[in-house]
Formats: sequence, C-alpha cells, structure tokens
Amino acid sequence: MRPLMTIAAALVLCMATAPVSKAADRNSTSSGNYEVMSIGTGTPGTKILKVYVTDRNKKNAPALARKAAVEACLFRGIPAGGRVAATPALCSISAEKEHADFFGKFFAEGGQYLRYVNLTSEGAIPDEDIIKVKGGYKVGVIVQVMYDNLRRDLQDAGIIRSLGSGF
Repeated sequence: MRPLMTIAAALVLCMATAPVSKAADRNSTSSGNYEVMSIGTGTPGTKILKVYVTDRNKKNAPALARKAAVEACLFRGIPAGGRVAATPALCSISAEKEHADFFGKFFAEGGQYLRYVNLTSEGAIPDEDIIKVKGGYKVGVIVQVMYDNLRRDLQDAGIIRSLGSGF
C-alpha cells in the first residue's frame, strides 16, 4: 500500500508544480532548477509554498529554496494547489532586465530577499522529501513568503505599480 501512496503523491506533485525554467540571462537563483507548488496561505498576507530544488549537496536546499520561493513570486507566479488559486507573477521578465541593478543586489548572498521568506520547519527536511537524482538531490522545503510585504516594498521602490494605479 505504501508504494502506491508514494507513486500517487509523485503523480500529484508532477501535475501541480510549475515548469522548471533555466533562463540563461537569469541570475537571481543559482541554477534556476526548481519547482514550486502552493500549499496554502498562512497568516494574512503570506503564502506557504513547497519548493523542490536540485543540487549536488542536499544541505544547500534550505538556502536555495528561500531564493527560489521569492523568485517564483516575482517572475514565474505560483501555480494553483489544493484550495489555493494560482497567483500571477508580481513582475515581468522585462522588469527584471529593466531593474537589473536592483534585482542583482536584492538576490545577492545575504540580500534583501531574505526579509520576505522563512522556513516553516526550522529547516528540518523529512526523508521522503529528499530524492536522489542524477548528479545530486532533489529536496522539498516548505517555505513561507511574506507576499504582501514583498509586493508593497516593490511598489515603494517603483519596480511594480500598485494594484489601484490602473492600467
């Protein structure tokens, strides 16, 4: 029975994740090799995501997942999952290029993106969320993103328009 549940969970995960993108000009995450699925909303203004990152060293997963979660909110959007509707990206790819200096500093090691993300389980990763793959590990990390704060600060910085500004 357990193998069937594992297979079913893997199929659901495959259907619910965002496509993996490896844009050559994107440097906001170290590899761009991640998948995101929405788990729900936490406290008002936050989103709970499960981020699967792939790396040679599974110990890098929490740091990579933090960065990937914020990048997904900014440039990819978050796919629907469970009872949570899909969320469009806050920025466009052109905004990333247009504000390259801002995003370069924002996503630098120890950068501002860390203000908007928390690991929900103190970084503890269950064994079932660590999958051995060719060249390393695919690791699932549950992350909370302070989505409303992120959006508000990007509006204040002039990166995106406010929701009430019209078209």
